[in-house]
Amino acid sequence: MQASAGSFETQQSNTTIFDGVKGDPGDLTIDPNQTLHLWKGIQSAAPHPGTGFAYRKLYGDFILTVQLRSQKNTDQFYNFGLQIEALDSELLFKTKFDSYSNLSVELHGSKKIQLNREGFVKNPDIFQVEQVGSELIFSAANCGKPLKVVARYTLPKLQNLQVGVYRDFAANDKNPLELKNLRWVIPAWKNFIPYYHYLGSRLEILDVVTGERKVIYETAAGIEAPNWTSDGDTIIYNSSGRVYKLYLPTKKISLFNTGFEVKNNNDHIVSFKGKTLGITHMDKDIIDNWSIYKLPINGGEPQRLTFKTPSYLHGWSPDGRYILYTSRRNGQFEIYRANADGSGEELQLTNNDSMDDGSEYTPDGKYIYFNSTRSGAMRLWRMDADGKNPKQITHDNFNDWFPHISPDGKHILFLSYLPDVDPILHPYYKQVYLRMLPIGGGEAKVVAYLYGGQGTINVPSWSPDGRYVAFVSNSQLGAEKH
Repeated sequence: MQASAGSFETQQSNTTIFDGVKGDPGDLTIDPNQTLHLWKGIQSAAPHPGTGFAYRKLYGDFILTVQLRSQKNTDQFYNFGLQIEALDSELLFKTKFDSYSNLSVELHGSKKIQLNREGFVKNPDIFQVEQVGSELIFSAANCGKPLKVVARYTLPKLQNLQVGVYRDFAANDKNPLELKNLRWVIPAWKNFIPYYHYLGSRLEILDVVTGERKVIYETAAGIEAPNWTSDGDTIIYNSSGRVYKLYLPTKKISLFNTGFEVKNNNDHIVSFKGKTLGITHMDKDIIDNWSIYKLPINGGEPQRLTFKTPSYLHGWSPDGRYILYTSRRNGQFEIYRANADGSGEELQLTNNDSMDDGSEYTPDGKYIYFNSTRSGAMRLWRMDADGKNPKQITHDNFNDWFPHISPDGKHILFLSYLPDVDPILHPYYKQVYLRMLPIGGGEAKVVAYLYGGQGTINVPSWSPDGRYVAFVSNSQLGAEKH
């Protein structure tokens, strides 16, 4: 599909991937699922070198993140970059590579200069530029590593920008530029009020083997916390107090019948055997009066399981006998266990002066993974199923939340906030990472760079075969700017 006005008709209605192409258009294929965009040269009788710039028109804060899929040993790696044109100031910015393959940023104005470099990233394949107020921030990473800031520049004023990617075409250029997981984000506005205002949402599926992300549903509404059903055909999520089902073969969305419970939050979990859904519901519209209920996986009248509030569901035991949840007692958040049939008394599994949350059983039922501030920042921990022998799992500078164990018990997927976020909070609408860690130990690897947080993966979100993970990312989509 040659890049022209018609090239962009395949885009989804709520997302503009590019507004147009300047210079040499080449042959740009737009992926409506936002997984892989291909940009090839056009073969003609009179081939010629040139440069193309695929851009989006923006005004105000934004984030553009893209991954280069092509091999680094090809020339095209050096013929690609991010580009920003500040139309009112007649400034142009391009990411380039120096002679040591480190990323740099060139400013083209009255003369060409290289911006002062804050960090060095050699041969990166993750590229990001964001605008915060009047400041442009350029970052990069080697896939799997956290982003590093490369350079900054303060614009003389807030103004119209054209932002996107460029590529240089050589004569007879047959190499496709393969851009993977390109995401535009219009972040939360300045006076945004959490839990009152909501951004739009993208329901995405990540292939943990290839790293490719597919947008399967996009809406201007706030949706949260995807679960996978045991047959692999349906994803369950919540929005505005209701629970919904998205049937993957047809993308059809339907309301999940939760009976009289219509004030549900993002703590809903499918049991290991796949026959029961647990939900967390606000009783009598009283703030913090959250209780846990269960109901059949096909919907029906809920049965109440907890009677002390607030209680927030986080895990089922593999044998279906118990539920795990977080409760606040005497001002302290701790982890509790209760019988899944609603009988008996709850058992407190943690007891310290920290915040403990996000508990989940391993598939063999021997251990419980959770997140805790007991060592300072929010870290991942593991304890025996009876709460004994706690052991810290993550040790770096991030604030880690919601460990989810793969169905084969070999990996942990979790959400990481940057160090500047309060450890006891898991707020909406921040730059975050999804990271994965071998359960036997090792280095945590970034598997997704995104804008999200609360609602992204609050609940177990692995596919039954362990190949995919569902999650929610956020942006203003089809909503008014504030």
